[in-house]
Amino acid sequence: MKSSAASADVTELPVLKVLARARAEGRMPHAVLLTGADGAVLARAAEQLAAMHLGEADPLAHPDCRVLRPAKKSRRIVIDNTLEVVAALRLSSLTPRRVVIVNEPDRFLSESANAFLKTLEEPPPGTLIILQTTHYYRVLPTILSRCLRFHVGGEAPVIADPSWQDWLREMERLLTRMVKGPASPQARVSEVFIPLYALCARFEVLLELFVEEALKVAPPPPISDDDQEGVEKAYEATIARGIRARMLVSVEEKLRLVGRANPGCAGQVAEAVSHLEDARRRMELNYQVLAAFEQFLLRTLRAFALRPRSA
Repeated sequence: MKSSAASADVTELPVLKVLARARAEGRMPHAVLLTGADGAVLARAAEQLAAMHLGEADPLAHPDCRVLRPAKKSRRIVIDNTLEVVAALRLSSLTPRRVVIVNEPDRFLSESANAFLKTLEEPPPGTLIILQTTHYYRVLPTILSRCLRFHVGGEAPVIADPSWQDWLREMERLLTRMVKGPASPQARVSEVFIPLYALCARFEVLLELFVEEALKVAPPPPISDDDQEGVEKAYEATIARGIRARMLVSVEEKLRLVGRANPGCAGQVAEAVSHLEDARRRMELNYQVLAAFEQFLLRTLRAFALRPRSA
């Protein structure tokens, strides 16, 4: 499976063409929020936009480019790092233009966001602030109101790997068994529980495999002078979130497909989608993927098992 970041030419993204034209006409906004489903593409787009503003092929190595990202352990944008970037912008620059890239602004602590708001609203002349996130809905309203938002690309691309397509077919078969019920109470273990736990284990294995393959073809992470290990882990986590999001979208599609084929189960399907959303949120909070997905399937099984059945 190829990473879309590697296969797509981000210079051809419509948002970059629009902003290039705005810059040429002297209408460049001072704060841009890039949102989308693929974190790796967003990172490349932010880097390309920074390169355009600074006139440098490698903007991340430029002394007038600052990157604000979640801390290594807490995975939140902390106050100390925020104040460091704000203070750096008060110093004289080597060139007339400066860039601040904010990775995952949805992870601002409230005190960090408050410390950054003034800079976001009125940055020093020649400064472009680029924020990028796959979780636009979690960004604080005070941040959103000070940015011009652009959606990068469409929905997350489908994973075409044959092993994932096989997994989805098995998932659809399991959901159908949940709807119809096992042939007998004795068959519940062989027809439902064994396939359920097998699907959970394979989901985690496939996620790790797809992330490993994506990292092989993805561009290298940005260079950091102080915490390269943290940068690399954050970069890998961003790619993993994008791939996991695609996998969960496919699972939801299977749920809805089974619901359309069985109209009498609309309520249970809606409940299952809600359980999937809970699992998605747990994964975002660094809850174990296997445990979160297993809980989703067990709760879904319970929803269908408790469904009233006609005599």
